[in-house]
Amino acid sequence: MVRGYLYSLLAVALWSANFVIANVVSSEIAPIELSFYRWLIAFIVLSPFMRSALNSAKIIAKDRTIYLSFIAASLLGISVFNTLIYMAGRYTSSINMSLIAVMSPAFITIINRIFFGRPVRVITWFGVLLATVGCIVLITKGNLTILTGLQVSFGDMLMLFAAISFSVYAVVQRIPKGMTHTEYLFLMIFAGLVALFPFYLTDMFLGNNFHVNLTTLSYILYLGIFSSLIAFNLWNRSISIIGSMQAGMAYYLLPVFVFLIDYMVFMTKLNNLIVSSFLLIFGGVIIIHFTRHEKCTK
Repeated sequence: MVRGYLYSLLAVALWSANFVIANVVSSEIAPIELSFYRWLIAFIVLSPFMRSALNSAKIIAKDRTIYLSFIAASLLGISVFNTLIYMAGRYTSSINMSLIAVMSPAFITIINRIFFGRPVRVITWFGVLLATVGCIVLITKGNLTILTGLQVSFGDMLMLFAAISFSVYAVVQRIPKGMTHTEYLFLMIFAGLVALFPFYLTDMFLGNNFHVNLTTLSYILYLGIFSSLIAFNLWNRSISIIGSMQAGMAYYLLPVFVFLIDYMVFMTKLNNLIVSSFLLIFGGVIIIHFTRHEKCTK
């Protein structure tokens, strides 16, 4: 049991560096390039072990619903989500990005209710409201009049779209029977890279080449291996040991890990606004986490 919790915490710790790196390399690597190279590394590392995935791809191709779900999940989860994070990293702080990222359970609840008609408890809606208020306080810096003048941070809005895209991805993703999580991820990475490739070429044509040095290469390798493959593996192992409900609790500590990295590396300090936003968002998602599933009746 302890091992399961440890795996989930390690996975979130590895993911948290993604937001810090988005800030650090924003002036050296274009978002499209960083996203493309990250997944390219992951694809190359997985390739020798994924021959079976090519056969499993037939399962996806046979069913139109599964195929459309796969394409949507690949575009949103691989191509769009991380690219938006790296774009947001140019305009807002890593702590802000991580706080908005943990809004995903609220967005998932809203999407499930609006588009799939799934019932939502009153207490769960309270959690959604609490988390949403926290997000608004963070984005507006506590000044709600900013909303009327549309003067919110561009980076925060990009991150908001990133969190929504991840939430849609989480809702539409369906791993077919007969496929492993790793095979599905491999095929998703391939599809996501195909979608990113035209934009990558355009970026290269426009001269947005990144500065090749040991630092930038180490960041890309970290994202491709640790933040993508190792974190994913740890997360799946955690779920297999303690279940998705318990493993999911660790994800809500994402802002804490981001702050710890920021504090150790850049001596970043918290302010009352960030603490208040964190408490509201964290409180909201905890309520959602424990109340969004109806109790089973016999």
